[in-house]
Amino acid sequence: MTARRARPAQAAPPRPAPTSRAAQADRRLDPFQIVDSSFVAGAGSLASLPPPVSAEVAFAGRSNVGKSSLINTLVERKGLVRTSSNPGSTRQINLYEARARDGAVFQLVDLPGYGFTRRSKSEQAAWAALIEGYLRGRVTLAAVLLLVDARRGIEEDDLELIRFVEAARGVARRPVELLLVATKIDKVQRSSLRRALDQVAAAAPRTAAGALRRVVGFSSVTAEGRRDLWLAIRRATVGAAPPGGDAPSEDNTPSEDNMPADDNTPSEDDAPPEGG
Repeated sequence: MTARRARPAQAAPPRPAPTSRAAQADRRLDPFQIVDSSFVAGAGSLASLPPPVSAEVAFAGRSNVGKSSLINTLVERKGLVRTSSNPGSTRQINLYEARARDGAVFQLVDLPGYGFTRRSKSEQAAWAALIEGYLRGRVTLAAVLLLVDARRGIEEDDLELIRFVEAARGVARRPVELLLVATKIDKVQRSSLRRALDQVAAAAPRTAAGALRRVVGFSSVTAEGRRDLWLAIRRATVGAAPPGGDAPSEDNTPSEDNMPADDNTPSEDDAPPEGG
């Protein structure tokens, strides 16, 4: 009689890595997680803006700088702000509301992009009047995030906006914080990123105290810079970081542990730069 061959023992299915549950738990407790976001209103004129209620953060920049993708990345909702490959698609002021896990509520304001030369001069003038009217007169404006392409740096239109915001400080409202955000850092070589961010800071007018302006590097592809940007927004609106939040780094460059890898993947609304 021949002995039966023993069946090989089946390998047990792999167990999830013990860190995965911890990571999920940390995510559930992350005060920066946006649990709800929504479109509030669109205004094609200053008269049609909703009444000012709470502190607002405005996002400004050239038409092809990636504002829509940045806001979507901030609120962790890909389709909240419509993105387009055609610069100049945003023709009105759009207001959004976002609520974080710790209960903090933020009013985010997407301003029409500027510097798009394929619109008529009358349209460009109307957009400029709309942007300037909002920046000068909105009493609940707490911060302006000026987005610049990290590959192109500060341009003349950006300098004009910085000067305009600084000149409007006499308005009877809280001081408006101006923060520079260098977008599309995933398209900058890792070895050149620090230099690119330093160049943005050096090209901008200094603060009233004579200091260089802080620059936050941001990528809508990798979400690099999202935490630092939320910290800056919180500081400008609610005045403090959430429990468990870290103070933003004073360095313009993201830490090496979180530096984006060299990547040529195109990001949303990455239209060819004007004039380039």
